[in-house]
Amino acid sequence: KKHDEAVAAIIKFLGMEPCDGTRKIKKAGKPHMLHLSGIFVDGRTVLARAQVSMQQGSNNGEAGSGVVLKIAVRSEDSELSLMVINCIN
Repeated sequence: KKHDEAVAAIIKFLGMEPCDGTRKIKKAGKPHMLHLSGIFVDGRTVLARAQVSMQQGSNNGEAGSGVVLKIAVRSEDSELSLMVINCIN
């Protein structure tokens, strides 16, 4: 369930729409590839590809689990792409 929650949170946070049926996770426990598309305020198209995976705590005293997000953002304007990525930092 946490994997689904992470994907939903990324979609909501970026305000973009999932493409190609990637909203739904097909295999639990495996990294999930999420494709997103959106239109910026001034009408420019923005595309993103996010790999979402769950990370379990290690034996080094870490408790619980977390989410690992790897994301690539593309648009016609590299500054716009960087701005979207920097929203996550």
